[in-house]
Amino acid sequence: MKWKGKAIGAGLGFLFGGPFGAILGTMTGDFFDKSLKQTPIGMPSSNQEKSLNFITHLVGILVSIAKADGRVSTQEINVIERAFVSFGFQGEDLSFIRNLINQTSRVDLDLRAVSYEFKQYSSYEERLSLLRIVYLVAFADKVLHPNEERMINDIISFVEINADDAFEIRAEFCSDNDKHYRILNVTRNSSMEDIKKSYRHLSKQYHPDRVSHLGDEFTRLASDKFQIINNAYEEIKKEKGF
Repeated sequence: MKWKGKAIGAGLGFLFGGPFGAILGTMTGDFFDKSLKQTPIGMPSSNQEKSLNFITHLVGILVSIAKADGRVSTQEINVIERAFVSFGFQGEDLSFIRNLINQTSRVDLDLRAVSYEFKQYSSYEERLSLLRIVYLVAFADKVLHPNEERMINDIISFVEINADDAFEIRAEFCSDNDKHYRILNVTRNSSMEDIKKSYRHLSKQYHPDRVSHLGDEFTRLASDKFQIINNAYEEIKKEKGF
């Protein structure tokens, strides 16, 4: 049983790095040496060591998404826990996952590195499942925050999910009703003041005059983007009654 603790301890050491990683790695290694009796039912793996590394990096990615909007909510934690319950975690194993989530939420992770490691321990189908869980966590509070969306796009790139597959999964969770808000990098919960601020910033950034010296093609592309931004702003104003 000792190798189990060493495997997950090494995974966590990589996740956190430095002295904290060493301490947490030892803590979790001891836990698994004492408590984890078998690989949880349903965990995708070719061997137990792979499953343990899969677990640590999966938690790292999901907690990173939960933290993307500046706070980790109870709803987001519940979604992550339910995902592991669906994998077959219960009792002491589930208690460990809760402790791991708590510890992970206290530090900043290198999402690129964690995602890369997850890719090494997962099949393509498992990475598609990861993306679905990521969206579940992001939508736990019913709103897809711009930072969450940017981070999701990073994850898609880091774990090398095909663009068409990513689009189909996104469509399972995202309504077209929110597209105008996404264009302006805001959410339905944003104040009108914040929406105006974002609109002005984007209008300035994509104004055709800024690229007119680069030629007609660049000017046309900027004009198209500028029009999309204006249309989005007008639709939001209508919806909010301004």
